[in-house]
Amino acid sequence: MNPLALLFPGICILCRRRSNRDIGLCRECEQAFETNRRACSMCAEPMPAKGESSSGAVCGSCLVAPPPWTLAVAPFAYAPPLASVIEGLKSGNGLLQARILGNLLASFVAARYTHRPLPEALLAMPLARRRQRQRGFNQAELLAGVVGRALALPRLKGRLVRIRDAPPQRSLPRSARLRNVRGAFAMSRAIPAGRVALVDDVTTTGATVRAATEALRAAGVEEVHVWVAAKTSSAGAGFGSSR
Repeated sequence: MNPLALLFPGICILCRRRSNRDIGLCRECEQAFETNRRACSMCAEPMPAKGESSSGAVCGSCLVAPPPWTLAVAPFAYAPPLASVIEGLKSGNGLLQARILGNLLASFVAARYTHRPLPEALLAMPLARRRQRQRGFNQAELLAGVVGRALALPRLKGRLVRIRDAPPQRSLPRSARLRNVRGAFAMSRAIPAGRVALVDDVTTTGATVRAATEALRAAGVEEVHVWVAAKTSSAGAGFGSSR
């Protein structure tokens, strides 16, 4: 990475040109991100391109078997060049990438919630202790911090914890992912909010999101909203990444 990008946020992280913005991403590179605007409002799966779909449209799978969360926001598809920004979020210290992705996610959330109240607080998807020690930080925490500041929402740290370090999800089919993370989360302290947003960087099948949401709901949270920067192609698997 060009060290100037760390010193001057006006340098685009992708093309290295002046962004003329207060985040390190120029508008031309942002326009190259594949959007996920025509998506199911509950699981963020892309909807069939039949004219302009409503922002509140729900896919057939969610109508038949609604997920435990209330709605999902995923403004982008996990594809180049956005994918390199997300991978950068997970390596190094991730601060520059978190600022970019967090501000873009917050802007999309604000537009999505024009006619409904925002959640009362944010929680970041927790990492297993071993993985967080290896990485040195939790990228979801960095992202949630930026989103929380942008939307003036409090962040509840350390309430939702990962109590079991399951094997990586990436190579598993959806059914195995669900079994892999079942019972992996618990609450360390009560949640002083009835409606919260769970923040993460990217998701595919939703297995990890489901397990975390079930722990929150069991602890008395009435509504869980899922906010992620990007949605990967599920290829028939559903909603999550290694998530």
